[in-house]
Amino acid sequence: MELVAPAGDLDCLEAAVEAGADAIYFGLSLLNARRGARNFTPAELIRATELTRKHGVAAYLTVNTDVSGREIGAAARIVSLASDAGVDALVVRDWGVIRLWLALAGEGGRNGRPALHLSTQAAITNPEGVRLAREIGARRLVLARELSLSEIGSLAAVPGLELEIFAQGALCYSVSGRCLMSSWGGGRSGNRGLCASPCRVPWAIDGREVGPAMSMRDLVTLDRLEELGKAGVTALKIEGRLKKPAWVREAVGLYRQALGPRSRPVPPSARIGADDLRRARLLGAYAGRETTSAYLDGKFSGLTGIAARKSDPASREAVEFFLDGRDDPAGYADEPGEDGYSLEIAVADKGLSCRCRFAGRSESWRMPKTRIRREKKAVPVSELFARLAANPIGGVKLADGYSNEPDFLLPPRNVKTVISLVKAFVNRLTGQDDDGVGAVLKAPLPPLLRAALAVSEPHPGNRRRLGERPSQIRLSARQLTPKLTQIFREMEIIVSGASPGDLDRIAAGIDPARLVISFPEVYFPGESPAMRELALACRLRGLRAEANCWGSLNLCRESGLAFVAGPGLAVLNHLAIKNLRERGALGAVISMEGDRWQIGDICRTASLPLSLAIYARPVLAYTRIPRAELLPEGGAGGAWTDRRGISLSPETASSVTLFRSLAPFDWHTLRNDEIRVSHLTLDLAGESSPLEVWRRFLRPGGKPGFLFNYDRGLK
Repeated sequence: MELVAPAGDLDCLEAAVEAGADAIYFGLSLLNARRGARNFTPAELIRATELTRKHGVAAYLTVNTDVSGREIGAAARIVSLASDAGVDALVVRDWGVIRLWLALAGEGGRNGRPALHLSTQAAITNPEGVRLAREIGARRLVLARELSLSEIGSLAAVPGLELEIFAQGALCYSVSGRCLMSSWGGGRSGNRGLCASPCRVPWAIDGREVGPAMSMRDLVTLDRLEELGKAGVTALKIEGRLKKPAWVREAVGLYRQALGPRSRPVPPSARIGADDLRRARLLGAYAGRETTSAYLDGKFSGLTGIAARKSDPASREAVEFFLDGRDDPAGYADEPGEDGYSLEIAVADKGLSCRCRFAGRSESWRMPKTRIRREKKAVPVSELFARLAANPIGGVKLADGYSNEPDFLLPPRNVKTVISLVKAFVNRLTGQDDDGVGAVLKAPLPPLLRAALAVSEPHPGNRRRLGERPSQIRLSARQLTPKLTQIFREMEIIVSGASPGDLDRIAAGIDPARLVISFPEVYFPGESPAMRELALACRLRGLRAEANCWGSLNLCRESGLAFVAGPGLAVLNHLAIKNLRERGALGAVISMEGDRWQIGDICRTASLPLSLAIYARPVLAYTRIPRAELLPEGGAGGAWTDRRGISLSPETASSVTLFRSLAPFDWHTLRNDEIRVSHLTLDLAGESSPLEVWRRFLRPGGKPGFLFNYDRGLK
């Protein structure tokens, strides 16, 4: 098995190489799912590939976020840069970036086209999705972390693809690529690399404080390597691009020792001693968490809650071991940051200590006390805070400034240094850091990539303006009654949660041309037979389908179903739409994370009919953790709330628990002629009384509700 190591910067990359990694994955400062890491400049990318090539180590570049229309040109240049730099593979999520990779086939680059690896963010959890990935030309899949050994084995039975799994590091509560909590709570999307880790904070269930109920233990599989090899795993990935070099060196070294020398295959029975496991668990204790590998056994209970704190002996030992001379251990923040950043300047005898916090991350630095030669030009610390508060950095404000000596005078040179360091830190986390990226992103593109970016005329079916009457309703199968069927008789109805046995009841009295059966966003191998049965039942009745993951998209194609790409395949750029159209989609849904500018851009460039949700209580997370795990005896578990005001209601749906927002977003009173689609959709699947909401929509006037990212912007 290949050992794939994380690198948040060049120091970590060098540590991984020295410790014996077979491959290293890393990203630039934009379009990668760990924008909070230091990441790599274009010049450092060249140095990284030269170093890895020298040592016979593969280099994998992550371009694994959702990409907006305004970023797709940057994505094309990153793909071109990766090819020229000799990157071995691109790790990708977005359908538009996949289309750029396909276009690169004719270019070759100086070192040939990188391989395509599909990120865990693509949420491929079933054999149908694996077959589609193989058809597209992917070499490897990074599988969802929630799979059991038997499920991994069923995916490995599809020949022609390498399978990579996470072996060590942090786990997410939600299936990767299916979480909107961070975006919902503050516009920082986990699907765009800026997750604020809302699952790590304390929650209350039905008003009862339960602590960090969603905070997962860390993953350790050091003692499961033989089983993983037998299940068909090709590569082991260590999670940790936010970690420091000492942590990376220790993690890679442990797994290298267990796997044996790089020149040899996996030993038939790796010898793992008690001390090896203790060291592996220290890697989790460093972040304040216990460890587990229970997903591999198909066990989903007992995996949450921070059990080890920084004050506990194991955690203290880990922090001391991995600190590596720096200030704070990296890892997920225990709490998300506020909408702005904070800056603390502590004045001491030996100098100044500064710490900036933003988006769940922090950066610290020290400055010597400098003699003030011209007191008139010196600036009090309090005035520095005022300057920063009056001048937001890329739209991000100073939310809090603190100093133990606010009247302490700083020379102009120190003021400039502080402002420069704060700007660099905030810009890096918002993707606006240049570090040479700007020059690369203005570089000429190869002809085929330039041609691939061409924009088509917008689809003529996209004529309905935001503010007009909705034309599409989304309901669950249990909600749809003959009365609602009659009320919505002139609208297209999308039905979720239907089984084959429901179809006759659902279709009664509805023109088949107005009915769409929605497939789930997440399903696992054991559910594939039921999904195939549903597809067959739809085809026999002449019904259209809505595909919501790689698996159901391929299932619709294999079954000969007419289908649209639904919210689970939601798009933010025109190339993603072109790619889905080429796969057979008859329509596409705009990502509900999008802001007004991103949505306007895609409406002007879309080559398929578009749907846009203007009202919904969206599902913010999909998890395999059972909803009943933390309920008080006899409790209903109706409301999960956190300190930021996110309020969720859990629902059980087959093999997953859905966490739906209790509060809706509501755009029905907005007017915007720049947003033109084929369908404006009322998503009423989360409503206890769909009819009541519909009647409210029919009343004139009204105030807009929560606008989600519409005005605040999607970061």
